[in-house]
Amino acid sequence: MQTLEQRDLMRLVFKGWDVADDKAIVKAPQLKAELPASAKPVAELALRMHALHVQKLAEDTAVLLVKGEPLESGLPNLIAAYWFQRRGEAWSLTNRQDVVEWLAPDGRISKTSLVELFPGEFALAIEHSHVEKNEVNIWLRLLRIEADKISPLFDKSKDPDLVRHFESGPECEGLMRAGKGKHLRLHLRDSDPAPPHCHDYLARWQLSPGTTMPGPLLLEFSGKIISYREVSHGTDSTGERLTGYDLLITPLLGKIKLVFDPATQQYVLQNDKQHKAK
Repeated sequence: MQTLEQRDLMRLVFKGWDVADDKAIVKAPQLKAELPASAKPVAELALRMHALHVQKLAEDTAVLLVKGEPLESGLPNLIAAYWFQRRGEAWSLTNRQDVVEWLAPDGRISKTSLVELFPGEFALAIEHSHVEKNEVNIWLRLLRIEADKISPLFDKSKDPDLVRHFESGPECEGLMRAGKGKHLRLHLRDSDPAPPHCHDYLARWQLSPGTTMPGPLLLEFSGKIISYREVSHGTDSTGERLTGYDLLITPLLGKIKLVFDPATQQYVLQNDKQHKAK
């Protein structure tokens, strides 16, 4: 093989692989991956494998980053990596990490990119999400690309939030457009639905390369939280009990800075500056 084309590298790892749906599906023994213990598949594990990025590590070495989407619903997405070395005019597979990460069950990988940590060192940035009926969550995952392995740059339970959106009901849409800091009074009967709970958070991130180790990661966020508290009790004209609630719309605005910790080889929180929008 003469090039580092993604399709050619995929075929070196998975014999017979192609971008066509049926030929992109990979099972054991070609894929040496075990699901996390919390996953309970009904059938044999089968993943639709897609190339994400190829990164040259030196003139004669490169790594292929791959994602696997399970055919069975309810299972997590897979991130895998494969290393290649050039011998003469051909590239050959020299190392594999079939399980770099299992992401959120029933989630999606919405965006991937390569970011520079410091000169000559890179990471794969993954924006991965989980969507339910009234809730959307998107997180950032950073995976450091090394000569023979891929290492997570966050503790698995601490992927930074990029989006947190929750609506308890259709009324949230109108409330989210209400003026900042505005107080609303709501009176509900015992038979009415509970007061609305709404949360909207959006963060943009930027990693500034360091000189000899990974540089700082900055997240700038904004959003709103709609909360409520009981303020009164009474009855309506029919004698049914009424409860009065004050709804408070609280805008959020702030920055979160994470820095690389040489001791743990991961990013840690430096500060969390959060304040109400003026």
